[in-house]
Amino acid sequence: MELINRIRKNRKGFTLVEIIVVLVILAILAAFTIPTMLGFVDDAKGKALIAEARTVYVAAQAIATEYKGTGQTIASTALDSATVGAASPTGASLAMKNYLDDDLTIVTAINTTGGSFWTVTGADAGKVTKVVYTKNGYEVTIDKTTTGATGATVKKV
Repeated sequence: MELINRIRKNRKGFTLVEIIVVLVILAILAAFTIPTMLGFVDDAKGKALIAEARTVYVAAQAIATEYKGTGQTIASTALDSATVGAASPTGASLAMKNYLDDDLTIVTAINTTGGSFWTVTGADAGKVTKVVYTKNGYEVTIDKTTTGATGATVKKV
């Protein structure tokens, strides 16, 4: 009898039922957390795109202000990615390329994969009023006439 009691006391480990219960609990927790995590990933992508669009806005505004301050004029399309990403940009386009070249992959067509495409409005008047930034199927619009100083809208295209 003493031998049986000693064997029972030395028995270590989990039963199969206990392990299955733990796995079921983990599966239930995963079912709740995975969709939430996917939402965080999408939110982070949107915020990264807004940051990139603001980089384009700041660069465009800096160049527009510089040209306005020196009495020079800029064509309204000179700061668009189609012009900036051209083979040999000049003037304001070259300045914009120098500002952004290390940070963004500039493309000249809207449906090019992996690159950044944008249009700038109002630079010819010395104040950038709108930037529409497109990358990886998302479009970010910074419109100073409607969204205020820090507002941006993101939509999937």
